[in-house]
Amino acid sequence: MINIAIAEDQVLFRKGIISLLEAITDLRVVLECTDGEDLLQQLDTCQDTIHVALIDINMPVLNGLETMKIMREKYPVTRNIILTIHEEERYIQAMVEAGANAYLAKNADFSEVEKAIRAVVANDYYFNEQTIKAMHHFMHGKKQKVVLGEMDITRREREVLELICQENTSLEISQKLFISESTVNGHRNNLLLKIGCKNTAGLVLFAIRHHIYKLN
Repeated sequence: MINIAIAEDQVLFRKGIISLLEAITDLRVVLECTDGEDLLQQLDTCQDTIHVALIDINMPVLNGLETMKIMREKYPVTRNIILTIHEEERYIQAMVEAGANAYLAKNADFSEVEKAIRAVVANDYYFNEQTIKAMHHFMHGKKQKVVLGEMDITRREREVLELICQENTSLEISQKLFISESTVNGHRNNLLLKIGCKNTAGLVLFAIRHHIYKLN
């Protein structure tokens, strides 16, 4: 069962997405919140582990960006999916840089919302084509601070990173590379340490910057 929280001030949209989510047997909306502050207050007393939070950007009291920053510090297990009307690249860039595990427009098909929920639980991130393009433009507009070769990333680690970017789970990577799942997780942890990021989404951003993950 995947436990979900939603923070959204627009009542009709919030009720609609909850209705769609609860029609799926293994998805359960545990917390229904009107804004970021409400979400944080409910999380403080919630007895269930919240696996995924759907968060709007424009909310009264506490907006999505500030909410997510606090969420990442206090509730690192929860994966944060931004669900918003804003499709401009600057919004995508800001939220992903701040640690969003996925970024979706409110006009997305519900099937993609479900796909994103399952992906962030399984793989820590879900970046659709729109997000990847936005981050590609952002990363290649920034000055490179490191050189890939200087980080001593091994051939095997690069292979693992490429497969992570293709949304493979650790088990799937182990099967494709004919190594154990624990070895895959070891390579993943080494990459996190070498690159200096906290999660899989950070690895994907690194791969975009260094042309390991390329747009089709």
